[in-house]
Amino acid sequence: MTSSTPRYPQLHDQAHELAPYFTQKDLLRELILQLKKDFASAGFPIKLLLTQKYSFDELCTTLQLAFRERSAQQLFNLLYRIDVSEKQLREGMPTPGIDDRLFAEIIVKRELQKVVLRKLYSQSNPVSGDSDF
Repeated sequence: MTSSTPRYPQLHDQAHELAPYFTQKDLLRELILQLKKDFASAGFPIKLLLTQKYSFDELCTTLQLAFRERSAQQLFNLLYRIDVSEKQLREGMPTPGIDDRLFAEIIVKRELQKVVLRKLYSQSNPVSGDSDF
């Protein structure tokens, strides 16, 4: 990423601001794995291929398809699993009701945050064989 690109994605970021994250193969792969894991643990697996290059919009569209025929309770359970707070949900979906597209965007952005944070943390805190414990 360039110096003008934020190191940490935000839930209010627009798709074009997130595009640089989707050009990094290792980051995209980790994002797909995280999405698959969290969706499966919430009770509805999604079909994403690790070998396919996805854009932000393509991932959101795939998630929207996964939301079909799901109850509001199942979707809120998913948000809980992904760790989207009520405040983040209200900020991302300013109007009442469930907008599948905004819902998908919030999920992709939050999962991207988790993956980027994990990557940044692992780079700044290398694991050594020695322990002070």
